[in-house]
Amino acid sequence: MPTSNHLSAKGNKRRTKSISRSESMKAEYDFSKAERGKFYHPEAVFSFPVYLEPDVNDFLSKLAEQKKVDVQKLVNEWLRTNMKLVQSTR
Repeated sequence: MPTSNHLSAKGNKRRTKSISRSESMKAEYDFSKAERGKFYHPEAVFSFPVYLEPDVNDFLSKLAEQKKVDVQKLVNEWLRTNMKLVQSTR
């Protein structure tokens, strides 16, 4: 059974419908009732999205399933191992 995860290239769907001229931007917008910083959170942390090629995703998904861990955990372990390897050769 294939596992579903946010790293899957299969979840990366392209827009199939183009925006019509009637849906284009207005010439002017009213921001007079807007609240500055309403959605700003200084403690928010940005995480980079990672998009795996299908063959890499399949391999890691199968390996993660065998080890009974999430793909994210497996990828982080592999990256940490590579980080240590790079640091040890400096």
